[in-house]
Amino acid sequence: MLEGLKKSGCKLTPQRRSIVEVITRDRSHPSALGIYQACREEHPNISLSTVYATLAVLKRLRLVKELEFEGMDNRYDRDTEDHLNLICTRCGKIEDFTDSSLVPPKVVEQHTGFKVHDIRFEYYGLCSTCSS
Repeated sequence: MLEGLKKSGCKLTPQRRSIVEVITRDRSHPSALGIYQACREEHPNISLSTVYATLAVLKRLRLVKELEFEGMDNRYDRDTEDHLNLICTRCGKIEDFTDSSLVPPKVVEQHTGFKVHDIRFEYYGLCSTCSS
């Protein structure tokens, strides 16, 4: 992500580095507020607007995926490759499941003429902790 920001001409400020570090380290698909709270430990003066602005840049550069939800905060996924997200309806935890057979966008386009620009796969249920 840092390399992508650098290539696009963005300054790698300490705050941006911290935001990228949190997203890279936190595999739980953190929310903007979660990223903000984690970054404040190292940068107490960071603003929530800085987090949102950085997330917008990362999204525009396709370095993160934003997962939008109606019933909970949007979350950010560092894995921009096509994969299945497992979403717990009780605790909100999101896990990646990469061993799935996905229909490639080219196949969809060849059969239907539909031009795919984004893919999102989700299963909703209970995580192993909540189902115990």
